[in-house]
Order: sequence, then structure tokens, then C-alpha cells
Amino acid sequence: MSKKMASILLAYGVAFAGLSLLVQQIAPVFAKVTFVAGMVGGGLSVLWSIVAFAGHKRRAWAILTMIAVTIVLLTQVVQAWVGAPTSLTGRLVLTVMFLMTMGMLLYLFHGERPPEFYDRGTARRENPFGQGERPQPPDAGRRR
Repeated sequence: MSKKMASILLAYGVAFAGLSLLVQQIAPVFAKVTFVAGMVGGGLSVLWSIVAFAGHKRRAWAILTMIAVTIVLLTQVVQAWVGAPTSLTGRLVLTVMFLMTMGMLLYLFHGERPPEFYDRGTARRENPFGQGERPQPPDAGRRR
């Protein structure tokens, strides 16, 4: 993970925790689950960004955190818009939190990759064994 991606993840974590505090004030029906998901998700995002600033290059734990938070928020957003009696402001804040999390997840998956990463033809030309052919060990033709 680059320093730019880590700083964006840090800003997301702080904003997400702040929005979960806001939801606790304006939509008390969803306060428990959203507050816990916001604090845990925001805290872990800040943790993964600090780990990335320390030199760790992998994104796996940050992506897994975003997947879990996305699932929790999706259930909250659907409940808010379908049947729970809450204010329009609470519904909109929950929706913004969900959309922020989806955007961060997509950025962690695809952000800062070169265009050649998505070109399948380049990988096949460089790898002669990519068509299902496997290299044989030097003694594969001998019988024992």
C-alpha cells in the first residue's frame, strides 16, 4: 500500500468514526449496530493505515475490514429505507456511510494499479506456459 493510499484510508477511518457518532445522535434506532461498526471499522482503518505508514505493503486486512463493514452497513441501510421509523437525515447519513465504504473498498481493490495490470494479452505473451502447458522437469522423460 502506498503512502497516498494509507493517508486516504486514514482520512476515511476518522470520517467514518465521526459519522457513526453523528448517527448515534440523529438516528437512535440504528445507534448500537452502526456505532459499533463505525468505531470498529474506523479504528481498524486507522490501524491499517498506520501499519502501511510503517512500511507494510499488503492491503488484505484493510480489504477484509471494508468487506465486513460493507455487509453490516448494507443491512442497516436496507432496514432504514424499507421499514424502520427514522428521520430522512438518519437515512441519508447511513447511505453516505455505506457509499463511502463501497468507494473505499473499490479504491483498495483497484486503486493505483498500472493499466498493464488489466491487460490480459500482455501477461499471456510474457508467460509461454500460460496456455495450460506446464514445464517438465529435466528427468521427466527417463524411466526408473
